[in-house]
Amino acid sequence: MSFSRYIAQRYFFAKSSSNAVNIITAISLIGILVGSAALVIVLSAFNGLEQLVRGFYADFDPDLKVLPIEGKFFEKEKAFAAFEDLDLFSASSAVLEEKALFNFRDKDYIATLKGVDSNYLKVNNLAEHIPFGDYRLQENLAVPPALMGAGIAYYLGFSRSDFQEPLNIFIPKESGRMSVESFRSDRIYPLGIFSIQPEFDEEYLLCPLGFCEELLNRPGMLSAIELRLKPEVDLDEAQIRLQKALGAAYVVKNRDQLQAGFLKVMRTEGLFTFLIFALILSIATFTIAGSLTMIMFEKRKNLFTLWAMGTSIGHLRQIILQLGLIISLSGGLSGIFLGSLIVFGQEHFQWITVGEGYIVDAYPVALELSDVILVSSTVLGLGLLSSWLSARRLNLKLISA
Repeated sequence: MSFSRYIAQRYFFAKSSSNAVNIITAISLIGILVGSAALVIVLSAFNGLEQLVRGFYADFDPDLKVLPIEGKFFEKEKAFAAFEDLDLFSASSAVLEEKALFNFRDKDYIATLKGVDSNYLKVNNLAEHIPFGDYRLQENLAVPPALMGAGIAYYLGFSRSDFQEPLNIFIPKESGRMSVESFRSDRIYPLGIFSIQPEFDEEYLLCPLGFCEELLNRPGMLSAIELRLKPEVDLDEAQIRLQKALGAAYVVKNRDQLQAGFLKVMRTEGLFTFLIFALILSIATFTIAGSLTMIMFEKRKNLFTLWAMGTSIGHLRQIILQLGLIISLSGGLSGIFLGSLIVFGQEHFQWITVGEGYIVDAYPVALELSDVILVSSTVLGLGLLSSWLSARRLNLKLISA
């Protein structure tokens, strides 16, 4: 142990003769503790929320999705032939999508008609989110079946008691004139309602691929291919190999890229929240400056004695710097520990609930090592800056006064 650290520890653990110094030092330590704990909790809350929403996306979005670079459609056989030799996927599903106007009784709503093949449930977990009715898109029924998002059902006033009634579908033809003849129309019978999250529930109505091809007059055409990887396959490697096999006419996106907008918003919100709490923590940390200044005045006789015995001003400043770091790190590490305990308690005991009617019972949290390192680095950096600025004020004139 260095001389300066030894003296700094003695000053930290020794009770000051002035109650004001003790109180200010305690306030500084508690402020850093509370700020660090709050920062850990807030970052964990953002992590939990992001993981929760990512789970919803994982239940609807595939591992990888093939899309055309230009236009909305591409040839089915040509695309599948390009990667049929790649032993990377456990399932693949052909998809055809188009915007449509849905009409039920006196209500209209614009959403996406999504035609899917018989493998569709193999590339996602949609089957776990059908609270009403059944997924019967691949059954040979007398009428064209559909699976409707809960949001679409809400806006159209469609309920479980209406499963025997059809929806009217209108899709515009590719023509410049607008008239009754400018739309293709048909009827479809929703036999189930799925509910994952509003972004999907309000956007998609699923139907058999053949029905969608016929309505759009796009036989053998697709708008996307959705793929599920084998468990042992690395996602990044599979994406690179698939993109290489398909060529420049297609783009391969993973789940995060499909939801890039959401992830960007979450990370931006998390960054600004971190900066706000870091500012609060910096205010608490810089109270150390006042504490160190008072300690220097109180210990100036001791510091002068050390100088008279041969200790340089630089080493005396090191003592003050080390003392400031001990105070900031003691508060910071205690706060990180307290914040981690609160997060783990929320995870296991669900202290804070969100009430009835929500998807989850308790507010989701998730503590990550990167957040602990980030908070520790922030406390260390702010503590080092505050202590260094205070230590610079120590000079021979101050301790000899």
